[in-house]
Amino acid sequence: MKKIVCLSILLTCFTTSIIQAQQWYKGNLHTHSLWSDGDDYPEMIMDWYKANGYQFVGLSDHNILQEVEKWINVPHQRDRRRTFDRYLRTFGPDWVTYRKGSNDSLKVRLKRLDEYRSYFEESGKFLIIKSEELSTGYQGKPIHINVTNVQNLIRPLPGNSVAEVMQNNIDMVVAQRRLTGKPMFPHINHPNFYYAITAQDLMKLRHERFFEVFNGHPLVHNYGDSTREGTESMWDKINLHFLQQGRPLMYGLGTDDSHHYYFFGPEFSNSGRGWVMVNAPELTPKALIDAMEAGRFYASSGVTLKQLPQAGNRLTIQVKTEPNVTYRIQFFGVRKGRQQAELLREVADTVATYSLTDDILLARAKIISNKPKYNPFMPGDVETAWTQPIAQWQAPQPLTGVVALPNAHAHNDYEQSRPLWDALDNGFTSVEADVHLIGDTLYVAHDRPSIKNAASTLENLYLKPLAERIRQNNGQALNGYQGPFYLMIDAKTQADSTYQALDKLLQRYRSLLTTGSRTKNSAGVITIVLSGNRPIQTIANAKGRLLSIDGRPTDLGKGYKQSVMPIISDAYPNQLTWRGKGDMPSEDFQKLRQLADRAHREGKKLRLWASPEDPTVWAKLREAGVDFLSTDQLELVRDFLLKPGGK
Repeated sequence: MKKIVCLSILLTCFTTSIIQAQQWYKGNLHTHSLWSDGDDYPEMIMDWYKANGYQFVGLSDHNILQEVEKWINVPHQRDRRRTFDRYLRTFGPDWVTYRKGSNDSLKVRLKRLDEYRSYFEESGKFLIIKSEELSTGYQGKPIHINVTNVQNLIRPLPGNSVAEVMQNNIDMVVAQRRLTGKPMFPHINHPNFYYAITAQDLMKLRHERFFEVFNGHPLVHNYGDSTREGTESMWDKINLHFLQQGRPLMYGLGTDDSHHYYFFGPEFSNSGRGWVMVNAPELTPKALIDAMEAGRFYASSGVTLKQLPQAGNRLTIQVKTEPNVTYRIQFFGVRKGRQQAELLREVADTVATYSLTDDILLARAKIISNKPKYNPFMPGDVETAWTQPIAQWQAPQPLTGVVALPNAHAHNDYEQSRPLWDALDNGFTSVEADVHLIGDTLYVAHDRPSIKNAASTLENLYLKPLAERIRQNNGQALNGYQGPFYLMIDAKTQADSTYQALDKLLQRYRSLLTTGSRTKNSAGVITIVLSGNRPIQTIANAKGRLLSIDGRPTDLGKGYKQSVMPIISDAYPNQLTWRGKGDMPSEDFQKLRQLADRAHREGKKLRLWASPEDPTVWAKLREAGVDFLSTDQLELVRDFLLKPGGK
């Protein structure tokens, strides 16, 4: 049996360490205007939010982006005409474009985002985030999903169930994020709006990290009713399930979902009811999204906190107090062996700390003041805040019956819904992670992260989980698989310093790793392959080497042993122009086969990245001798390779 590390891993929640100076930014990510079903002009809405202490707003109208020419008729209703008059007085006739016609008819052209954005935005002070509310449904149940920092209009898709409708639309957001390279995220809106979405529906989702635990619209039933649960109860159930499945935790948002800007009261959907406070290094979409995906925020309807509550396995609450206001701090969580959350502790104070113990799987805090909420969601509401949860890390149990696929490589595996676990459950024997050296720590991300998130270190995202899975499988990454499991690390930062940090980190896992010299290797369960920025000669000459090199076609014939350079990789477009339409040109096929033959003669495997996600292409790659199919579509490649002749 291969040597294994017997690790007793009970890692606490991989929340962000407070490493660098951060700013607090207040924002609302769910807002409507006359571009859809709101009752005021975008400029008036932005003016209100900016004047009332917000630093960012996502104007998220239904199934539309403010990029086209749009005229609206202004009805003769007194409130609609007064709304227009107020708009005209505020911005003046040189700004407002309108037409008056017969019978006192009135049409107004709504300003596009690119026309009014510069009027409001100020660096570090106010930001408008391009957003959309994907609005669709299933059998009469409304299903709405916001997209924050969307780049191109997404037209919502249907589906055969509530969960499938949500997943189909989430997948489009994920695809756009990958295609554009721009940070963006979907979040599930008001699940209890007409009680359309259950906790069980939300548990089925992939690539969903956010939902609205508080929404200010009067019809969304945040608190549930006598027979249906509220959003907080749903939140705890979802996170217990996600924790057990090895998924990142779901985070809770506070939003306005504002529609009404002229009339005010509990029966209207007004501004100022719910928001998020984000702890980020700067006021940009990337910094805000990085921070939120790292859990560096809390939701609020009025209570303000002095510092980021979560750090490691501890929640520390410090309330920014107001005169003559009292506070209760409640800690909710789930104990081991239980399926329901419970109140773990309550403190009538402005400061409190709660640390996870071995018997508590996850916990979050709720801070309740006695200050009545102005213009509340529901009469009797008081100002409140909700922290993001922390949890004990646990590895999911290995699936049974998984077939190991020696030719399957998970490209940018960290972008999967469950990094590493999805690849293992689909039988992949090779995964790839981009890393950035920041300080002395290696972080996994496509672009250099603006947040130092402990959950995203190479160790916490890959090495410790791999060690635990090998322990679970009695010395194998995949049960019954005797071949190497490749962890390809694509270094995005300077070659020598990144290699040195990586080598130091890998020493902790030495007994799991393939080790080697210039001429031979001693096989381990995991073979580390360094791609990207590589100090090739340094690695080739290293004694007691813990990793090998991902070569390029130009490295063939240079005398690098297979033990030093086991893989040759190149971008698909560097080798081929064929994208899967029609027959593959014979010259392309012969060129590729010759490259594969050259690699194989040196005992090396061949991989092409950025290849089309198309079974027709995969078939020709395998026929030509390409060893690894590099993919983001794990299930598609799995199914292809499991078909007769696929391997």
